[in-house]
Order: sequence, then C-alpha cells, then structure tokens
Amino acid sequence: MLDMLRRSASGFVGMAIIGILVIAFAVWGIADIFTGFTGDTVAEVGDQKIDSASYEREFGAELDRMSERLGQPLTREQGQRFGVDRLALSRLIGVATLDDAAEELGLTVGDEAVGTDIMTDTNLQGAFGRFDRELFRQLLRQNGIPEERFIEQRRKGMVRRQLTDAITAGIPAPETMIDVVLRFQQETRTAGYIILPPSLVGEIEDPDEETVQSFYEAGASAFTLPETRDFSFMEIEPEDIAQSITISDEALREAYEQRRGEYDVPERREVQQITFATEEAAAAALETLRGGGEVESVVAGLGLTVDDVDLGNVSRSEMISPELADTAFSLETGAWSEPVKGPLGWSIIHVGEVIPGKDSTFAEVKDKVRKSLEIEMAREQIYDIQNAIEDARAGGEPLADIAARYELNLRSISGVTEDGKTRAGDDVELPDLPGLLETVYDSQIGDQNPPKDTGKEGYYWVQLDAVNPAAVQPLDEVRDEVVRIWKERQRAAKLEALASKLVERGNAGESFEKIAGELDRSVLAMPGIQRYAQNDTFSRTAVTRLFAAPEGGFVYGPVGLGDSLLVMRVREINEPDVPKDSETYAQARANLADSLSADMLQTFVVGHQNDLGVEVNQTLLQQLTATDGGV
Repeated sequence: MLDMLRRSASGFVGMAIIGILVIAFAVWGIADIFTGFTGDTVAEVGDQKIDSASYEREFGAELDRMSERLGQPLTREQGQRFGVDRLALSRLIGVATLDDAAEELGLTVGDEAVGTDIMTDTNLQGAFGRFDRELFRQLLRQNGIPEERFIEQRRKGMVRRQLTDAITAGIPAPETMIDVVLRFQQETRTAGYIILPPSLVGEIEDPDEETVQSFYEAGASAFTLPETRDFSFMEIEPEDIAQSITISDEALREAYEQRRGEYDVPERREVQQITFATEEAAAAALETLRGGGEVESVVAGLGLTVDDVDLGNVSRSEMISPELADTAFSLETGAWSEPVKGPLGWSIIHVGEVIPGKDSTFAEVKDKVRKSLEIEMAREQIYDIQNAIEDARAGGEPLADIAARYELNLRSISGVTEDGKTRAGDDVELPDLPGLLETVYDSQIGDQNPPKDTGKEGYYWVQLDAVNPAAVQPLDEVRDEVVRIWKERQRAAKLEALASKLVERGNAGESFEKIAGELDRSVLAMPGIQRYAQNDTFSRTAVTRLFAAPEGGFVYGPVGLGDSLLVMRVREINEPDVPKDSETYAQARANLADSLSADMLQTFVVGHQNDLGVEVNQTLLQQLTATDGGV
C-alpha cells in the first residue's frame, strides 16, 4: 500500500524519505552475512528487518518506474540487468536505517497528527476533495495490507520526515560557492563563425570494387535484415462469454434484492470531524463549541483549518470507521456529538445538511443487474473454458479448430521483429496483450505455450508459426546503398580534415576574415550564446567545445541540423553579474542548499549504516529474483 501510493504522492510517505535516491546504490554491499536470518527476512539493518513481501513490492514498484522512464515494459530479468533489484533493496535499507535512527532518538508522532495526515492525503480523497473511506478500503484490499499496519507505516513515515527535516534543515549555501555556480551557469560568449557545407570538399569519386567489397564486409550489420517471426493468437474475455448467458427474471430479481444496496442512493450528510489525542481534550473542545465558540478557533489550536476537518457530504460507508459513522448518522442537524473513540483518536462530530437517500426500483436497474450478473457468471465460467481448451491442446487439437469450436477469433501476424516492427522499420499493429512479443520470441515452433493473462480477467494463447532468420542482404541488392554510405563517410572525413586545418591556422594567428574569404564564406556573429544552448546551427557538441576554448581561440564542431561543420572563434567571454537580491541568485542559493542537504542526509545514512551493519540474506534474495532464464 505504502509503496504504491508513494509513487504517486508528493505529500505521502515518499516525502518522508527525501534524499534516499541519492544514496540508493551506496548501501549495496556494505555487509553480506548469510547466517542468523529468519526464513522471511531479506535484510537486516540493526534491529530493523526487511521481509520478502516488502522487497517484492518495492522491486515491482521500481520496475514500473524504470519501465515508465524507458517508455516500454521491462521483464524482471531485464530489470535485474538494469540493477532494479539492487536499487529496490537499497531503498528499503535506507528507509530501515532512518527508522532505526528515529527509534534510537526516541522520535514519535501522536494519533491525532497521523489521523490528520491520512484525512488530508489527496491520494485518499474522492471526486469532491474529501476523504473517501471506500477508496481507502479498496486500496488496502488491493495491496493486501491491514488498516492497522497502514496506520503504523504512515506513522513511521511521518517520524522519518521529522528526522530528515532535522538533519537537512538550515544548511546554508556559502556565497562563494553560489558565485562559482552562477559564473558557470550564467556565463555567455560572443562568437564569430563560418559554416562549412559538405559541398566544399567537392565530388567524391566512386570507389573501386575492392573498396566496395571491403566496406560492405566491414559493415555487414548495417545491411542485415533482422529476424522476424510469424505467429497466431486467440484470446477470450468474460465479455465474450457473457453474450451467450441467459438469466431469468426471477434470478435477476433475487440478485437485485441481495444487492440493492449497490443501486440505492445512500443518505449523505455534511460532516465535520475534529480528532484529538485524548478524550479530555475532545470534551474540552466540545464544551467550547457548545458554549458558542468558533470552530476556526478550536481547530487553529491544533494547527489545522476548517477545511482540514470538513469531510463534505459523505455517506455512511465513507466514514473512516463504523463507530464514527454510527455517531454521525444518528445526530440531529446542527448538533455536535459527544467524544467518540475512533482508530485515530477521540473525535467530536458535527452534522450540517442532510441529503436523504433514494431507494432504487427493480425496473430502473434491471439492465444493470443483468449485465453485472452476466459478467460475474462469465468470470466463473472462463476458468473452466480455459481448462477445457488446455485439455484439447494437450490432446493435439490444433488452435484453429479450438478457436472455431468456441467461436473465438484466431488472428495471425507475420514478419514482426522483436521490437514490434517490420524489417522496413514500420510499426506493426499489435494487440494490447501483456508479454505478447516476449512470449513469441521465447518460443520455438511446436511449443505449447501456457495461456497468458490478458490483464482484463481473460486468457490468450500464442502459437509460433514461422521463424525468419536474420540475413545479410547480398551485395548486388544493396550496392547503391553501400556506395552512398561510403561516399558520405569520405565526404565527412574530408570536411573534418578541412575544419581541423582551418582551426589550426586560426590558432596560429591568421585572420578569421582571411580564412573565410579563401572559402568565399562570410564570418557570422553569434552574440551572447549560453553554455547549455543549442539550435539548428549550434549543436550541443559545438557549444561545449566553444565554452572549452579560451578567449580568441578557434574550435570546430557539427551544426545542430544537417551534415555541415562550424568553425568558431571565441570573441568575448562575458561573466555574469547577478545581484544578490535577484530571483536568479535566490534560486541558485535554494538549489545549492538542496544539494548540500542531500549530501548531509547521505552522510548521515551511510554513517549510521556503518555503525549498525547491514546484513543481506543472499540465498533468499536470489530465490526472490530468480527468473525462468536462470538469472
């Protein structure tokens, strides 16, 4: 739960471990001790234990993050090659280190603060920006975490935030260092330049046959057609089965009576809930409110605003606990409740507007009930159908015959590369089925691949039909392309030699105007170019070289777009004059302070780990990260 929400929340537990990314790999390998572990412990940091479930969640989360950055899904084996397994464990070790340090310092957070943090978490709020109890329950169910554990983990996250804030707070950024950074970042240069187009080197004569043959053989990979595969697949989803299911009106009415709560519109109430650490504090606040005190004043004393305690119009199921729900839905409009014990402390509740519920009728929701039942029955039947299909395949029945019997669509795709393209480099239109191409390229002809999950509660089957091996195109078929590429490289080499010679002459003291005049070129001016600039004329490489040259120095580099080269001369170096009261200076100060804070946190965590010792259960870790490929 915590790991999933941490990926998407700026105000959630992830904020409590800011800086751990900086030290992600630093903790790996501090100590690998293979004895003394419980069966489910992946690693130990002092008294803190990291269990296999936590590791699996973090590995999956980091694999998702890496996949998103790369723009394509990664398998576990690919993730290991990128070091995702080590990064996941390093994150957990860093968090465990902070937990141990917090315990050692006696840091804690009270129930009231934890409750407020949860109630105001945007990730747990519904469409109206209020805490959504049902969403909360759903997330807990999806991630298999009890509510008590969630609250305790939230509490630990808040404690970690206390600790990291204390470590990183108030670290100053020295002005000398700020000035150095600003000089580097804000420096500009004025340059003169000429453009050398490829035409300056003249025509390149065709190579002789021996040269063509040698060039072709040396660069054979450039003329190799990639392997492609032909395959067939069929899929089955609950919707495919639902169309054939017949449900009587009697069964529909019975289902409606059992589930009518899903179709009835529940009563909703405008609720304010103020939570306190003790019953006495709640009773004192209640006395103040019943005596005419303002809600704003009461919640201000808790460091909150009215918005923080206003739950909005909520239903009974959206309240955080049954006890609080019973209280809120038994109050008269405008009344404050007596203190009531909830999972996060003692609360007093106020009810404003009451919006009555509305009972549904069978006629109104009959079609919805039918569709719901059809899908549920289909979900129950799809597993049996999948088993029947597997029995038929085990008996040697062709996939095409099975598809015809169950009225499924058997589709075929030909000539697809491992990255989903044709040999010409065009995208192949593929269905959105998890692991489809991986399965195709992990298969051999004749393999009976087990059914795969469609990701939508269905199954799909893949059959490899043909393998078209990678093949080098014969020279006769690609001769023109070979010659064209050879000429391009010869032209580029001659152009670079010319640019190098011109730079050498310029640095020897010759006039730029004289050099340019010999080539019938004009010296152009680039005023105030910045270190990180780039455009169609000035590539990043050219700008980098320009900023590495001294004032008056000559360099060359590629243009930003095209095959031409630039010959450049640094005319003037302009150091920045950034006022200390400017926004630019303030931003530089803040960025540098953040960097120093991250360094301070890294030093603290690594130092505390060295004191505690980090023990990694390599045997269990290898079992958890093992793949079918034997990694």
